[in-house]
Amino acid sequence: MMHADAHRSWSVRPLAETDLEAYLDIYLNSYPAYKDLDRACRDHYREKHRRELREDTQTKTVGLFEGANLIATMKLILSSMNFFGQMQPACGLMALEVHPLHKKKGAALFMVRCFEDYARENGALLTLLLPFRIDFYRRMGYGFAGKIYEYHLPTSALPKPDRTALPQLRLLQPEDFDAAMDCQRRFAARNHGMVEKFDEEIRGLREDIQVRRVGYYGPEGQLRGYAAYRFQSASETNYTQNCLSVEELVYEDGAVLRALLGALKMQEDLAQTVILRTGEEDFHHLLDDPQDVSRGYIDFGFLQTNVSAVGTMFKLVDGMRFVEKTAYRTFPAGEITAAFCFRDEMADTDCCLRVTIMDGHWILAAAEAAVDVTVSCRQGDLASLLMGSCELMAMVRLGAVQVNNMAKARELGHLLHCEKKPWLNSDY
Repeated sequence: MMHADAHRSWSVRPLAETDLEAYLDIYLNSYPAYKDLDRACRDHYREKHRRELREDTQTKTVGLFEGANLIATMKLILSSMNFFGQMQPACGLMALEVHPLHKKKGAALFMVRCFEDYARENGALLTLLLPFRIDFYRRMGYGFAGKIYEYHLPTSALPKPDRTALPQLRLLQPEDFDAAMDCQRRFAARNHGMVEKFDEEIRGLREDIQVRRVGYYGPEGQLRGYAAYRFQSASETNYTQNCLSVEELVYEDGAVLRALLGALKMQEDLAQTVILRTGEEDFHHLLDDPQDVSRGYIDFGFLQTNVSAVGTMFKLVDGMRFVEKTAYRTFPAGEITAAFCFRDEMADTDCCLRVTIMDGHWILAAAEAAVDVTVSCRQGDLASLLMGSCELMAMVRLGAVQVNNMAKARELGHLLHCEKKPWLNSDY
């Protein structure tokens, strides 16, 4: 992969071990949190990144050079993502960093263009990223995946353990780690919007010895779900006061989830509170009392249950190819042809994606086909609409999207509705 800007003598190429010192200058100054900048810190990250360059196959670290000087870096991640029930390629952007003395030159924008070219070259349907600044990526055509909800509850508020499920539960050992990753891959394959964990992420999880896992095994002996958690001190003076922070909940079905929550509830003698993160919008219905420990109150009469956050942003690499490659997606009965009009933010051109939904599937509509409804939206919102992370009529109601035929828009909104909004919490 090589790009060049003749005016600035810019070029992009994969980093080599000889670039490590220049890389560390950028990395340690771009993400300063939790870094002491002493010799031990630099040695740690030098060895970490050397190992990544030598071992990783899914993740490629590339740099932007101005002449011979490294001025920006990023990691490109090829991953497998669930699109409406089938795993297909996606591409993630991680650790986009610009040298502190080379900012405001357009380097980050240039790197994002290279990232999207790389995704296109590798057949990705979506580009994915976690935003450092949301507005920056919105201006480049990125939309939102599903939200994540964080509950901070008394541990006693979790569902009681089902005694019949206790024999299926087991504390996982280091030798069970690969089985847990296999379980996560099956979880991703069942849930729209999930991605399989990638090489760098897996290595970090394997080496994190502070994380505990409790697993649920089916009668056939297969791991069908697990909860990954760690204990955090909740008091500077009383070691008996702890919080149980749950970093992952992976489950085959609701019975497995309830069994895992029951196992966590059994730890209430060790941890008085528990933090859970989930993409399930309706998780609070699972609890008899979902009010969180903040005791927050919102007028009039609403008790705080959780905080919510947007994280993953995504963008269609090619709208037409996206429709073609997901032609297997099933829809309710109905027939409609829609034109999605948007502005390609990076190319600065107006575009129109024409789609026909009929016989339970969607196909690209011919350019001359009659259109039942025209949807005018931002490029990022197009990805959110087609991936099911927002509702068309809600976007119309809010004024974020315009339509020329309200009745047909309602039909289209009904067809596009996704049973489960796409959400993921991969660390990239």
